[in-house]
Amino acid sequence: MKIIEQELAKLNSQFVEMGSLATESVVKAGKSFVDHDVQLAQEVIDSDHTINDLQTQLEKKSFELIALYQPVAADLRHVVGVLKAVTDLERIGDHARNVARRTIKLQSLTHLPEIEANVKEMAEEVTEELQDALNSYAAVDQEAAEAIPEKYNETINGMYDQIAGPSYQAMSQNPGLINSAIVYLKVAQDLGRISDYGINICEWTVYLATGKIIELKNY
Repeated sequence: MKIIEQELAKLNSQFVEMGSLATESVVKAGKSFVDHDVQLAQEVIDSDHTINDLQTQLEKKSFELIALYQPVAADLRHVVGVLKAVTDLERIGDHARNVARRTIKLQSLTHLPEIEANVKEMAEEVTEELQDALNSYAAVDQEAAEAIPEKYNETINGMYDQIAGPSYQAMSQNPGLINSAIVYLKVAQDLGRISDYGINICEWTVYLATGKIIELKNY
């Protein structure tokens, strides 16, 4: 195996590790919110720096590979793809941290179980989408990556509406629930952004496979 291939394999291994950590943060953040688990939420918040550190390491390694080996064609796409995708993973980690912080904030507020059930469903769907996106990236599976928006976007958008609608209704009917409803809305927004960044990873998968930068259709 060539040295560049060995270095790319190490780079890919670190990227997979970062993807796993980001996904784990999303899972834990969603669970902490629906279970009102402050300790688990704090774990997510405390672990965010690990994702940030991995982003820095991967970016540094990518630039070193470009400077030392001057990769071309598929090898260069691999390095550029990692450079781009790690930014999406870092932002996914940030939104998971936001959800965890809102878990803590909600402890002093009134809980609305019906809305929380919808949050649980959306968090699970977004997590599944993210896992599929990362799997497609690891396998450089263009077909799988291109199918993900159609599979998930309409469902996730509908789930957002199922959180937003009751939240706005609660605010209009009972001013005492405004702060609680705002938390639910912000969590739904965070989950929506995680979904968006998952689609970005799908777009980088297509780039890895074809060299083309595209925007996958949002439904």
